[in-house]
Amino acid sequence: MSAKSKAVGAVLNAYLSSRPAKHALYNAGRVLRGGARRARLYYRADDPYSHLLVQVLPRLQSVYGIETTIVPVAQPGLSANPAPEMLLGHAIRDAGILAESYGLSFPDAATPPSEDRLRRAHAVLLQPRPPEEQAQVAVELGEAVWSDDGEALGRIVERYGGISGESVRPALEANYAALERAGHYQPGMIQYGGDWYWGVDRLNHLEARLQHEGLTGSLGISAGPSARMASSIGGFEGSLPQLDTFVSFRSPYSYISAAQLIGVRERCGIDVRLRPVLPMVMRGLAVPRAKRLYIARDAKREADRQGIPFGRVCDPLGKGIGYCMAIFFQCVEGQRDELEYFHSVARGAWAEARDIAHVPDLLDLVARAGVGEAEARAAIEGEGWKEKAQANRDALTALGLWGVPSFRIGSYATWGQDRVPPLEAEIARFCRQGR
Repeated sequence: MSAKSKAVGAVLNAYLSSRPAKHALYNAGRVLRGGARRARLYYRADDPYSHLLVQVLPRLQSVYGIETTIVPVAQPGLSANPAPEMLLGHAIRDAGILAESYGLSFPDAATPPSEDRLRRAHAVLLQPRPPEEQAQVAVELGEAVWSDDGEALGRIVERYGGISGESVRPALEANYAALERAGHYQPGMIQYGGDWYWGVDRLNHLEARLQHEGLTGSLGISAGPSARMASSIGGFEGSLPQLDTFVSFRSPYSYISAAQLIGVRERCGIDVRLRPVLPMVMRGLAVPRAKRLYIARDAKREADRQGIPFGRVCDPLGKGIGYCMAIFFQCVEGQRDELEYFHSVARGAWAEARDIAHVPDLLDLVARAGVGEAEARAAIEGEGWKEKAQANRDALTALGLWGVPSFRIGSYATWGQDRVPPLEAEIARFCRQGR
């Protein structure tokens, strides 16, 4: 095992194992102090996920008694968000589907807001006011901003007032600096008791924690079917269309998605085609430490929720990635079970602390997927995998996506392992209709 992989793995393992104890200490301290439960929502008016999340804040207050302060922040830098335009385009499409699924509101014809409207909206939100009133103001502003309704925005500004226009940028930047000091990097995040919950997709984890603290109740937030997603996937005749899945051997979310897709394939009979790409750091993109730690923590709790082994980590970075790609393209693609191969290797890195850069370890992992030692050793000597990996990256970019795992079926494309369950639901529905 390389020294760097071992060190990074040790840090991640220690971090992951410490979270339950930190949660308990936080709650014990809060009880001893007699303090109320408080949270912060780091927010941007041009972040669709922030707009969905503020709509749930009144329920957090009424059901669990959590007083949530809205903190508007500046746009993350490129190291935290390397593809801001693609992210915004995808987020607008995704938010429409999420809103429909969760019974929330997002305008049908939402467009990216102008800088002037963003400045005016943030000026209102930066004006101090009670949390309950602030949440209502944020919802009203979001509806106006995303509907591109300048008249409605003007009425809101006149009704509630705000800070001066020249003070907006410095205030947003100061708040973003506070977000970074608190240990995170992006808006659409609720911070509660030293941990982070992104968007409506992670409220289930927040609820589970609150109930572990002895609270009862329910936010009533659960995803249902989406006509928008269904129409994007489209119907089928005969066999199902192929599910293209873009993954990275260094992505814990890709590992979790692979574990899920094995079940989806069995239940729905769909053909899953893997399209591996290089991890961001091997494409010259820096990933902030806070982002790495959050991804590891979030992946851990998502894996735990689904009963997927996770948490004994050996960071799969460096030449081991090249070995895995070379074996995939030469020995697996179109010849063996691609999903089983990826799952075996990724499980080794994220759940078994196996070093994929250490050839004996790697040979054990690929053998589980039916790849023999001789052909694996021959494959890792080649360089042809680089062009194929780049072709997959180009195909992903052409879909308006950049992160992994990403999925394409028919005309529908999306990003994130948390989109596998709704994707399966739609595939299953088409199966029932077509058989």
